[in-house]
Amino acid sequence: MASKKGSPENRKENGRVREWITQEDPVTIATHMRVDADAAFSAALLHILRPHANVVFVRADAIIIADDHIAVDLSEGPRSVKGLKVGSAFGLLVNVMRDIDRPVHDALRSWAAQLNLTDSGKRCHDKVTLAELVNCWRSLRLDDMQIVEKAEELLKGKIAAHKRHISHRQAADEVQIDRGVAIVKPGVHVKAVDLFRLGALAVVRESKIGQCVNLSREAMQKGLSLNELSGQLPDNWFIHPDGFLACYGSVKAPKNPRDSGMTMEGLTTIVQTWLANRVRAKGPAPPRATGKV
Repeated sequence: MASKKGSPENRKENGRVREWITQEDPVTIATHMRVDADAAFSAALLHILRPHANVVFVRADAIIIADDHIAVDLSEGPRSVKGLKVGSAFGLLVNVMRDIDRPVHDALRSWAAQLNLTDSGKRCHDKVTLAELVNCWRSLRLDDMQIVEKAEELLKGKIAAHKRHISHRQAADEVQIDRGVAIVKPGVHVKAVDLFRLGALAVVRESKIGQCVNLSREAMQKGLSLNELSGQLPDNWFIHPDGFLACYGSVKAPKNPRDSGMTMEGLTTIVQTWLANRVRAKGPAPPRATGKV
């Protein structure tokens, strides 16, 4: 038996999607009236790929034959893309994106996996499903086009967030990690978790909104807490009671780092010295330096 991904039906629908994407304008996206999650998110994704495409809503038993149309979540006709062998039309579209735009595929594959289950009538353990979102929009009396537009907003946000995540992970490779402390200078956008994966136990950073120190989960499991720095940091600093964060300013309460009472170099030295002494007292040596020094 052919695999789901390699079945003749799947290959045929994949070809329809690829051929439609490469057509010149004008092109049209057709899906059924009273859209469900598969129809709404499939039409939305195709509209992101071809933003000048017209979107039309037809009867669920309509047969679309026009060469410049693609019929998503419709079963019959030479332009239909239903994705039955995958689980959903949206799942099939995301699979097609694997070698067309890999970041888009990677950003949406978890949502595609969810729709593959729910659109096939299978159990889904996610707390909020895409189908529930469509029901909420319908309850607000949004029409089909408005629901597709809402779905498109979510997809664009999901894709943008994933691309930003890729950028942050790449930036992490360039950050200096010295004696277990990652030093993030102004203008560098990187997530602490990516630096922890590279071996940092703590992250010290300065930006236009202030200064902060983040402690890794590994360090906290070793018994370390930034509350131990309360006597070395100025009184105007906030230290989280759980000891994983110390900061002067944040995205929720931006402050001028010049008013923190600490220089970036001084803050780094305090954290490095404290960390080295505490880790040495616990036994294991701090992780070796990584990144650029």
